[in-house]
Amino acid sequence: MKMKKICSFCQTAIEVGDLIGRTDVCPKCDHNLHSCMQCRFYDENAHHQCREPQAEWVSNKEKANFCDYFELGREKVEPKPKNDARSKLEALFKKT
Repeated sequence: MKMKKICSFCQTAIEVGDLIGRTDVCPKCDHNLHSCMQCRFYDENAHHQCREPQAEWVSNKEKANFCDYFELGREKVEPKPKNDARSKLEALFKKT
């Protein structure tokens, strides 16, 4: 199953399959996809900067690693057209 995710480094939407290989990179900026900063568990305010309690500490969060808990992070959310909201408001407050 293909999903659209966002690269944490360049904010580009990328299509990926179910498995991300350790050597896979972003097609635009060439940063590693299987890195802590690309993971959904990455949190700079958490212990070891990771919300997965069983994950081992990784020193370089930007480089590829072998973490078994890795899950590619944020999903791409398609924005709704702005004029759609405006037209609904105008219809609601339409002057007669």
